Amino acid sequence: MAELTPADYAYLIILKAADRELSNTELHQLYGVRLVSPDYERLNAAGYVSSDTKRRPYRHTVTGAGRKAVLVALTVEQGRPAEGEKRSAGERQLFWAALVASQQLLGRAARAEPATGPRAEAVAEPVDLDGRIRAAYSELAEGPGQWVALGTLRSLLKDVSKADLDRALAGLLEAQDVRLEPDALEHRISEQERRAAVRIGGEDRHKLAIGRR
Repeated sequence: MAELTPADYAYLIILKAADRELSNTELHQLYGVRLVSPDYERLNAAGYVSSDTKRRPYRHTVTGAGRKAVLVALTVEQGRPAEGEKRSAGERQLFWAALVASQQLLGRAARAEPATGPRAEAVAEPVDLDGRIRAAYSELAEGPGQWVALGTLRSLLKDVSKADLDRALAGLLEAQDVRLEPDALEHRISEQERRAAVRIGGEDRHKLAIGRR
């Protein structure tokens, strides 16, 4: 197994939490980071990440080997900077993004575990589609009112057809705390994001925010 830097682990955790291909645009929207050279080249060479660099923005997917690499136990010493070395603002943002992604992974694992023992209490799962959308949004957003790409939201609701999800999203706009907006920078919208958009009022909406009034 190739030796990984702290930054390598951070990118792998983020991509594993996403559980799908992410463009650098989406990485920046969701986590405030981008996977660029030489980091993606090193991870590609190690076989931990597969990157599509044929067109911009570049797109990245964690491989099976990358998923296994994340599970290898780490030590505090591995991430300790050399004496006199300071973390850059970019590194601090990357490590915070990995922490956010780790929290998302822990949240999903906790919801997947069956309740056991005499003190276990049943947790009601949302049964209606509106409730599932709100639950998926809460899992992805860093806080109320934060923007979440519809492509990312749809990845958590793969069992719902696009038509049904589009209708539910349009219906949610009746709530005062819901906003669906197009991406203002149309030139950076990926083909995947275009396919994930919902068309409302004659325009494509690409991102969702819940909790804004």
